[in-house]
Amino acid sequence: MNFDKSLLDQEINIERNKMSTDRMDVSFGELMNMYKNDELIIQPEYQRLFRWTRTQKTALIESILLNIPIPPIFVFENTDGVWELVDGLQRVSTVISFFGELKDNGSSRSDWETEDSDAYESDEEDEITNENKWVMEQGRLIKGLEGLSVDNMPRKYLLNIKRSACRVEILRNESDESMKYELFKRLNSGGSKLTAQEIRNAIYRFGNPAIYTLIEELSQSEPFKTLVTISCQKKRTLYNQELVLRFIAYLDHVEEIGSNTDEYLDSFMERSVNDPEFNADYYKDIFYRVMKLLMSLNDANLFKTSKNAFVPALYEAITIGTAQNITIFENDTSLLRERIDMIKDD
Repeated sequence: MNFDKSLLDQEINIERNKMSTDRMDVSFGELMNMYKNDELIIQPEYQRLFRWTRTQKTALIESILLNIPIPPIFVFENTDGVWELVDGLQRVSTVISFFGELKDNGSSRSDWETEDSDAYESDEEDEITNENKWVMEQGRLIKGLEGLSVDNMPRKYLLNIKRSACRVEILRNESDESMKYELFKRLNSGGSKLTAQEIRNAIYRFGNPAIYTLIEELSQSEPFKTLVTISCQKKRTLYNQELVLRFIAYLDHVEEIGSNTDEYLDSFMERSVNDPEFNADYYKDIFYRVMKLLMSLNDANLFKTSKNAFVPALYEAITIGTAQNITIFENDTSLLRERIDMIKDD
């Protein structure tokens, strides 16, 4: 194999020129002020469930107090100069909520990203919480943190937290749009705990929002939630949204599906957000017709085995099969019931 140095140089320079970046050290106090002034967005629409437990949050505050280095955060800077956090949402929101400044405190849990650092790992059974002015547990190294909050922590330590600097990596608005996707993929793959659907929601949100809005709406519809019973953990990782995406992506494109489901769903999302003529109403109409028809069967175990376990393959086969023959089955629900029983017996 002949090595072409000039070609390598050309490829590297082309990709470098697609990205405009900067970096600076910013105190947590400054980040809080930016947040209060709407100059920093820490709750993008693509991630909703807050995952850090009190143990993890206490570990972060302990690290800051001990001057243990904190991983950098990554932001996008839009045309107005406003920053949107891409990586570091848990860390920044933990500090902001500790000082009681987190907005929309009464809203439902928000699914900000889980970072990779083992320093903040804890058991999954710990309570997940996002309240303001939360109270710390014992630290791994500082046992005296237990019971402390912004209301009773000595002032000098509160000031230490506010003055502690955090490295901010900035992706400027001049960057090529595709590099935003690539940055998020690089930050949230490999050892990351984000699921494929969470990453999809993030990296494909910059195009046509119609498909994202559609998926979110359908996943929250009452017929869907009644028929598709999955665990709270699955919902926290947006598995319900992935199931809706599978219906939309498979409906008219079954022949395109290969062995790698994630790659196919990624490709479909990318095509859809770049398609200004994506017909959300078409998918919405057929989805609701299918769910209404399946609800009429009064079968709470439609997508489950005899052992009450939800089976994605049953969900896909039944919903897609029903959609592809919707007119026939709307006029003959007994035939639909027969076909479903055949699938479940096979």
